[in-house]
Amino acid sequence: MALPRKDGFFPGEAVLLKRSEHTCVYRMGFYEGYGTMTAHKILPGITLIFNEFHTPCGFPEEARCPGLVEINHCQAGRFECTMRNGRNVSLGPQDFAISDMGRPPFECRFPQGIYKGISLVIEPVTAEQAVEQMVGDDAPKLTELFQSLLHVQSFLLLRSEPEIQHIFSELYDVPFKENLAYFRLKTAELMFFLYERQKVVQSKGIYYHSKNMDDRVREIGARLTENLRVHIPLSELAKAYKIGETTIKKYFRQIYGESPYSYLKRRRMEEAAFLLTTSEQSIAQVAEAVGYQNTSKFSSAFRSIYALSPMEYKKENRFD
Repeated sequence: MALPRKDGFFPGEAVLLKRSEHTCVYRMGFYEGYGTMTAHKILPGITLIFNEFHTPCGFPEEARCPGLVEINHCQAGRFECTMRNGRNVSLGPQDFAISDMGRPPFECRFPQGIYKGISLVIEPVTAEQAVEQMVGDDAPKLTELFQSLLHVQSFLLLRSEPEIQHIFSELYDVPFKENLAYFRLKTAELMFFLYERQKVVQSKGIYYHSKNMDDRVREIGARLTENLRVHIPLSELAKAYKIGETTIKKYFRQIYGESPYSYLKRRRMEEAAFLLTTSEQSIAQVAEAVGYQNTSKFSSAFRSIYALSPMEYKKENRFD
């Protein structure tokens, strides 16, 4: 049975620690670890939440919240959830997702034991009016926007969109955590970006459909990444699973939105980002842990994903 929500959309297990006029802080205890959610009601219909979890556990099935949309951005760690059609969805560093809270996942978890990110919970009709009052008649039409983005499926995932990183990086770095005026401006900027580029966002995003052979291709994806130190030739996996390489590539792109080796590279760099921000390992040790004997090649691969060198990323995103 789905757990009821707290205050309309917080997980049912959350406990309120603090409440002020515009801000509330929730804490969640798990059988291993804990999590905190610091939420700011920045406009009618829009709540901005800073999430920080130190646990490998996750949420069981939560009650549906029809009429609400959630935008999630991952800064560090990894978030995975199982959709109602059985599809597994994952959000890694700098990934961005839009989801329909009326069709929530069946369960969620934090497989790396750490997660840090931002959520925006939006009620489009109310929020549209509030944003229009703030910026004028040219404000983005949020009801139209989210109907367009989520009419196909309940979850849309984008990988490392540079313009979106710019918007969120400034939210993480704001010096005063209750600067509501600044939060409003950055949220409006994000809404303008999504509205003006919704067709591009849709074309780049990954929707999650049910398709034949998904389970077998997901098994191949798991095999490909189960030991990030090891490179398994696709030809070897194709032979083991009795699927042609061309077919694997076709379904792999439909499921993961990228080729098998692009997926492997990104998973290696996500693990590297995790190690850089949570351990005392050297750059060379991190490189070796994700399958790179050459530190220079590792640094080049890392920069191609995060637009920063490993050392720069470590300095900017240290998870204390």
